[in-house]
Amino acid sequence: MKKMIGIIFAVLTVFLLVGCKEDLNVTAEFSDVEIGLTTITFTVDIDDPDAKITGVVTVKLHKADGTVAHTKDVTTDQELVGYNISSLINSENYTIKIYATIGRDSVVIGEYQFKPLSAATMTITTTEEFLNMKNNRAGNYVLGNDLDFTGVTFTTPFTAAFSGTFDGQGNTISNITFTNIVTYTGVFGYVSSGTIKNVNFDNINIGTATTPLTMTTSSRTGIVAGYVSSSIAKIENVKVSNSTINYSTSSTVQAFVGGLVGELKGEMVDAELDNVLVKIRTTSYGRIRVGGAVGLLTEDAKLKQVKSDATVDVTLAAAFKNRDVQINVGGLIGYHNARNVNRSVEDIYTTGSIQVDVTFGTTADSTSGNYSVYAGGIAGIAYSNVVNAFFGGSIDLTHVKNDNEAVTNKNFYVGGLMGFYGSNKVVSSAVRLGDGEEININVSDDVKLRASQTFGQNISSTVQNAGIFGAQHLMINMVDETATDTSTVYTSLTSYFTSDWMNAAYNALP
Repeated sequence: MKKMIGIIFAVLTVFLLVGCKEDLNVTAEFSDVEIGLTTITFTVDIDDPDAKITGVVTVKLHKADGTVAHTKDVTTDQELVGYNISSLINSENYTIKIYATIGRDSVVIGEYQFKPLSAATMTITTTEEFLNMKNNRAGNYVLGNDLDFTGVTFTTPFTAAFSGTFDGQGNTISNITFTNIVTYTGVFGYVSSGTIKNVNFDNINIGTATTPLTMTTSSRTGIVAGYVSSSIAKIENVKVSNSTINYSTSSTVQAFVGGLVGELKGEMVDAELDNVLVKIRTTSYGRIRVGGAVGLLTEDAKLKQVKSDATVDVTLAAAFKNRDVQINVGGLIGYHNARNVNRSVEDIYTTGSIQVDVTFGTTADSTSGNYSVYAGGIAGIAYSNVVNAFFGGSIDLTHVKNDNEAVTNKNFYVGGLMGFYGSNKVVSSAVRLGDGEEININVSDDVKLRASQTFGQNISSTVQNAGIFGAQHLMINMVDETATDTSTVYTSLTSYFTSDWMNAAYNALP
């Protein structure tokens, strides 16, 4: 009899526990979910305010038929941060369930249903379909026709990494107006291992002259993509025309901005910028890297066959106290660090001009400050070489000191090719074209200035194959300094460039 009472009591206890599961006040919430073709990564936050969990927590992955495809017991909260499950079946529907031991029962306290991203090829024909690519960031897409975003509120589909392919098939994406700057700003936002090719971009505006967009935190911005984060990513055969970037940053971290890409870790081949303006205003000491094509080119990146007429306009208007500041501005590349790849940058040119206006606004209570500005026709600062390149624009740089800047150090580097060059690799077949273009520098007497029609400063021991062709021009504080410039002057460029692409580009100039 006692045994039967015990059994009845146990069954009743289980019944009551099951019946009260909804009142346990224990939950598991999913966040930071990243779904791939065969993987999912997520974080689980467990809320157990009354300490009812008495044993382990278990993660189980169920297929649609209920089969358990993955199970693991976890004993610490840290194990549920960035939890990864791999080897998923692309066509399967899954449910992740989080079980917790409460009393003697294993109770489901949270679940998440999903399907791995599809690798199928999909044709995009409407703006809605383009924006819906956010639901499959590993997809393979082709653009079936031109897309006109007039009147459409635009947000990049890829605020998180795009790892698929997008083939524009020669079609044009046009009339996009961005209404805000985010961490990765561009038509394709954030590209990881993806490929974007054969597509034109026309009338893409990230801010306007009258209403520049503002950003207070770290950002990477470009018309095509803000951030290309993988060395295996590729951007090929793209053209940006009649487009602008107008924005102001007060970030104390960084702002990497390029007419094509803000930060490039992958490969870009066959790109063109036509009637493009890149205009940045900064009020902070965060790292500023701005280029007509690319803001920051990283160690394993490649940049080849790029032609540009992008205008680059950078203004610093700040109020600094005891700050170190570095600004890198280039006609094509703000900061060229693609040092790990042989011939990483070749067959590139720009005829666009550069305007830099710097006011540090050092405060009266400052006791120190290190201010560095690098501006160059091809790159502001470079730690690797270029092969076959020319700059056919003007450079204008202006700085006026205030009464508090005797305690600061100011170093400015201005070059018709590179502001600063710090590699022993040979710069080959690179030239500044001087057909009516100028280099005008007006700075205060407390600036330590290194300026030249080729390299503002070249610390390499290697002899460079670079120089000037056409009219010379180097004005520093209204004084002609061409006679003191040691840059090589060429009287002919016949057979100077070593590639058919570069010769054709040069011969096509008006």
